[in-house]
Amino acid sequence: MSVTKSINDEIKNLSEVSFTEIYGNRNREISIEISENSLEKYNLTFDEIAFAINMGSIDLPGGVISSTKGDLLIRTVGQSYKGDEFENIVIRTNANGSTLLLKDVAVIKDTFEDVDKFFKWNGTKAMFISVNLVGDQDVLDASDQLRNFVKNKKNDMPENIQIDYWYDQARFLEDRINILYKNFAIGMCLVLILLTMFLRPSVAFWVAMGIPISFGGALLLLPLLGVTINVLSTFMFIVVLGIVVDDAIIVGENVFRRRIKLKEDNFTSTVKGTMEVMLPVFFGILTTIVVFAPMLDLAGDTGPIWRTFPLTAIPILVFSLIESTTILPAHLNHAGEWFQYRFVKFGNILRSARNYFSKKLYTFVDDNWLPLVKKSIKNRYQTVSIFVGVLLISFSLLAGGWVKWQFFPVLEAEEVAIVIDLPEGTPIDTTEKVTKMVEMEALKLKNELNTENNRKIISHVMTTVGDQYFSAQEAESSPTGPVLKASSTPHLGEVVVILTPADSRWGLTGAYDIINILRERVGIIPGVERLNFSANIFSAGKPIHFEFSGNNFDDLNRVIKNTRLLLSNYAGIYDLNDSDKIGKSELQIELLPAAEAYGLTTAIIAKQVRQAFYGEEVQRIQRQDDDIKVMLKLTKIERDNARTLENLRIRTNTGIKIPLYAVAKVKEIPGKSAIKRIDGKRVVEITSDVDISKNTSSMILSTIIGPEGNPINSLKNILDKEPGVSFALAGEPAEQAEQLQDIFVKFGIAIFTIFVLLAIPLKSYFKPLIILSAIPFGMVGAILGHLMLFQPMSVLSLLGVVALSGVVVNDSLLLVVFVNRAKENGDDTLTAVIDAVRSRFRPVILTSLTTFLGIAPLLFNQSTQVLFLKPMAISLGIGILFATFVILLLVPVSYVIIDDFINLISRNKKKSA
Repeated sequence: MSVTKSINDEIKNLSEVSFTEIYGNRNREISIEISENSLEKYNLTFDEIAFAINMGSIDLPGGVISSTKGDLLIRTVGQSYKGDEFENIVIRTNANGSTLLLKDVAVIKDTFEDVDKFFKWNGTKAMFISVNLVGDQDVLDASDQLRNFVKNKKNDMPENIQIDYWYDQARFLEDRINILYKNFAIGMCLVLILLTMFLRPSVAFWVAMGIPISFGGALLLLPLLGVTINVLSTFMFIVVLGIVVDDAIIVGENVFRRRIKLKEDNFTSTVKGTMEVMLPVFFGILTTIVVFAPMLDLAGDTGPIWRTFPLTAIPILVFSLIESTTILPAHLNHAGEWFQYRFVKFGNILRSARNYFSKKLYTFVDDNWLPLVKKSIKNRYQTVSIFVGVLLISFSLLAGGWVKWQFFPVLEAEEVAIVIDLPEGTPIDTTEKVTKMVEMEALKLKNELNTENNRKIISHVMTTVGDQYFSAQEAESSPTGPVLKASSTPHLGEVVVILTPADSRWGLTGAYDIINILRERVGIIPGVERLNFSANIFSAGKPIHFEFSGNNFDDLNRVIKNTRLLLSNYAGIYDLNDSDKIGKSELQIELLPAAEAYGLTTAIIAKQVRQAFYGEEVQRIQRQDDDIKVMLKLTKIERDNARTLENLRIRTNTGIKIPLYAVAKVKEIPGKSAIKRIDGKRVVEITSDVDISKNTSSMILSTIIGPEGNPINSLKNILDKEPGVSFALAGEPAEQAEQLQDIFVKFGIAIFTIFVLLAIPLKSYFKPLIILSAIPFGMVGAILGHLMLFQPMSVLSLLGVVALSGVVVNDSLLLVVFVNRAKENGDDTLTAVIDAVRSRFRPVILTSLTTFLGIAPLLFNQSTQVLFLKPMAISLGIGILFATFVILLLVPVSYVIIDDFINLISRNKKKSA
């Protein structure tokens, strides 16, 4: 204990540490224990002993004497600070002059308070120091200081004490920043290489420079918007890496096209090329911002988390627009072939490569793509039918379970938490025995895996008895917040298996592999109410979570029993629990009429019972840094015996001693662990996890819960038998229902807003439908992407589709605007469409490929820091590839169909006129 306090003091002196907290320590306490027999023998009461202690252990100032030499303070010194100093306090002076001392009637212990909680580290008793930061302190600097402190301190520790460093959350931030730099560098190189293949090196360079400029501008604004560099904002930079250059590509490619094709000088091609695409670029960015806007205020507990996405993306897009329409044209105006002249040989190679790829691209367009577009336009209604069929098939893959749905993706952590709940009232010794069984299996597996693989798989095993420390800390950061528990929880236990970083053991053993092994080895432990295995970084709640409410306990119990039986029949269901737990049994004391005859009240009896069993805090003294309680109570043997309560002597005001059983009735009442009520009705919850390799929560719920959240089929039959019991979804199912509905509503509003915005540059209410028709097909690419990469779809996948919609609208708008301009110049619809497809093929392909390449490092990165956003990356990355096919084929076909419709209306108007 003294070593821990000394280290804690040293850590608090580090410049980047705000405050620390010690876990696993026991406060010192001076315990004065007196038996019931001693009280009876010497005719004493707790109040008399407490009074004597306070009178015999005291420091009291007595005033001030003023003299010529100065003021002198008077103080009576008699305060006891150690256990043995209390022994000689006089309790009573007898008539014969003898004294009764405290040590004559009581056992005095200067030790630690009884706490039903302790920690173990790799099987050895341990204490923990939690280090926290506040304000503007830098977490990375603090982490470096602590690592160096522990490293240096290891050599100075006593022989029987070790120090270690664990749960360094700064490491995750470092990993995210490193991944950002790495993915940014890879994405930047891929984008630059791609642009150089089709554009001049100088143009490609200035287009790519839009990335750091847009990112830099956004970084200046993010603190003002309340956004920090965290996992969401960091990866949003990676997600929009390819999107950022879309506007620059459109402007740069058009300027480059005019300069080569129309032989215009630098100034003319720059001004006309920029102004020619200014309208679609501006409205493209505007519509992309509108698409991101719904994420600013999504419903549900997890809704506020997603607002980081738009708050990060929107500033980047705004600066991208400013850069591509002002700074980029200024650079393109003087961009020449300086690279070719400076590095003649390499410049010639680049020019030859560019000419080769451009020639191949347009050969493909002229010989393959344009004939396909013409044929599709000729059979346009059949073409639309095929696309609609593909759309329906892709949705059927999701509905049929080929592509699994999971509201929130399972994110594998680097810690496996095994939570153990015994019935309330279980003594700490029993909890320790049960917890040790799990701990021994974890330590055994640690030795096996680390030996078999010749590398460390499991680094440590932490055990908590009397608490569930790690799970409670994880709950603090969950969207629903921590779960409140009683201060004394000797019936709880926890074993945390701490794995090495996932990147160092990739392909060997994952957290869920550890869970499967330990679940099989531990098996079912008799007497354990809950044995839960988890390894989630983040959770929106249990995938199965029902709430049943009613006034009749028997009706509720029958519903709970039958619902548990129903759920247990589904494949993949595990850790099935309900909240109807038996709590500690209570010994309730009720006064008998005889108590009144002795002048006893409830308060008098309650006080004496509390003094005997809980104890009375007689004094509180300060000894060095310790705040020590002086507690007066019965001996531990008597306190742990229920018969002591019944035989306890109650002292009346007249000095008569009466057994408790003579004036009060003691009865044992079975208690409940916790009783939850909503609107006055008692609520019992059923929760369960689902093994996604065998089933999904959505597939299970679809068989017993209707679209509006009402019970159907078997669950409805169970509830129909108990009309007094009500049902409601909770946890992840309720979060899913609320948030998905909000996403669809707000995304629908965003789509309508986009329709209104597109009607301005297109000067039509029908032509925006051409662009909007391409949005659903982004979902097709997202579903196929998840199917190919064997990933379940989640709410993050939908948010990726939302981001994808902005890119789809941007490219489609560019195509439609060029068709409109050609028609304004006198071209017929078919010619205008074909020419627009040919002239816009390269920028559309480039914007799509840069978006894909910018996000590609995320798709193929296996770090646990990337898995969080992988569903979103799949939707955007794979979705844009399919959406490009749709833009360059379906949009031209849709334009001709809309044109047919407009012409039909015009002819009907002429006939009616």
